[in-house]
Amino acid sequence: MYTAPAILVGVVALPLFASLTAPLAGSRSPRIVGRIGASAAGAGFLGAALLGLAVTIDGPVSATLRTQHGTQLVELEADRLSALLLVLVYGVSAVVQAFALRYLAGDGRAHWFTAGAGLLTTASAGLMTAGTLVGLAISWTSAGAALCLLLATYWELPAAREGVRRTATAFVLGDLALWLAVGLVTAHGGNVRLSTSSNNGIEQSPLLPAAAALIVVAALSRSAQIPFQSWLPATLAAPTPVSALLHAGVVNAGGVLLVRLSPIVTGSAVAMALAFGAGMLSMVYGGVVMLTRADIKGALVYSTMAQMGFMILTCGLGLSAAAVFHLVGHGFYKATLFLSSGSAIARRRQKASRPAAPNLTAPRRTAIRLAAMLVSAAALYAAAAIVRVPAAEHGSATALLIFTWATVAAALAGWLSRISGARAALAGGAALLTAAVGYVALMRAVTGFLAPDLPAATVPAAATPALAAVAVVLGALALARQAPPNGRTGRLQRAVYTKALVAGQIPMTTTGAFR
Repeated sequence: MYTAPAILVGVVALPLFASLTAPLAGSRSPRIVGRIGASAAGAGFLGAALLGLAVTIDGPVSATLRTQHGTQLVELEADRLSALLLVLVYGVSAVVQAFALRYLAGDGRAHWFTAGAGLLTTASAGLMTAGTLVGLAISWTSAGAALCLLLATYWELPAAREGVRRTATAFVLGDLALWLAVGLVTAHGGNVRLSTSSNNGIEQSPLLPAAAALIVVAALSRSAQIPFQSWLPATLAAPTPVSALLHAGVVNAGGVLLVRLSPIVTGSAVAMALAFGAGMLSMVYGGVVMLTRADIKGALVYSTMAQMGFMILTCGLGLSAAAVFHLVGHGFYKATLFLSSGSAIARRRQKASRPAAPNLTAPRRTAIRLAAMLVSAAALYAAAAIVRVPAAEHGSATALLIFTWATVAAALAGWLSRISGARAALAGGAALLTAAVGYVALMRAVTGFLAPDLPAATVPAAATPALAAVAVVLGALALARQAPPNGRTGRLQRAVYTKALVAGQIPMTTTGAFR
């Protein structure tokens, strides 16, 4: 389509216009500026949807901005992957900025948020559509700077300053790693075009292992993975709209980086092992600490860390389709959780008003856990048999189904603890089968849509035992809360709880919250 390049440029540029407008007129008309920001993000969402339609019909779209002398300034490219990621970026940005109109009404820093959100949205869109390696790195660094500006919304709070300090430190380390990798790759092949990066000889470069490892380090820093995990819990002083943008969008950038640069990363076994190992450790760490947090936002922070661990883990196995499906689903889901966190107290009161769960004997409790695991596995297996997944997508589907099985088994175990019996198990299984068929069908549709523009799966030989280990870890985490608080399991629970509670506390410097 002739208009597709214009749509691509407009989609990326619109939030930047709102961002530049905010400092000029924000203090005088913050409400109008906020509406401009939300409208720009909403228009970007519609543009991303049109762009997705265009690339589906006519293939990838590109746009190049040059000076009148022919010097290239910016190169943008959009394919099916980019279009889907743009829908995520602009969908989350539009909803969060619309929410902020009421959340920040009358707040003197409302225009600061609009400016930072516009800059973050533009940089994130650039990360998804950059046509060259240098352009991607510029967008990456710009997104990090924009997030630090948003975290500084209430700079007068010591906790906010501590959060900015920790975040900036982690981001600078990650950005240095990425720019070193860009320097190594550029020294070998020039300013690499990402659409042809798998065909320009990078795989044969002796610098590939070092560049790949540095790219993984950059991804770990942005996604709050071990050893960069301390910055994310330090951002709790940020206002809720900023937290929603952070947890629904910014942390996903690590997975986006690994998927877009997979021709480089998958060429190094060391880099892939680093991604898998760090992802697995972060998933366990975040999942365990999450269970010890009594505050809603604190629990969501460590939930994000664990979710990002699974995403990085799948990238380490070469399962790009699973990583993209997971990060898109997590983005929309976590934005909803953060924006509704204010009503969590009311939901807790409603839950507390329900009748207490009956006391169960140890054999009954064991039987319920086994039934939950087996019924969930059977429902997902049957759904995968009904909705056949192509062989090329089998690895990604398996990883996603393992993650889903752990989540569903925990939910079903909790339900059966209140309403036990064979009839309840059958009813739960029937409901699960219906939901599982819909989930697998959606997974197949999304991965099938992305298949032409995703890198070919490079699943290592150790993928099967690795996925089995992931299943064991996820199953243990999912059922940890269901264990009885007495006997051996009770002692183990208390020991793990104490360690996790200590691990989840982030010490403040003398310039931080306790100054």
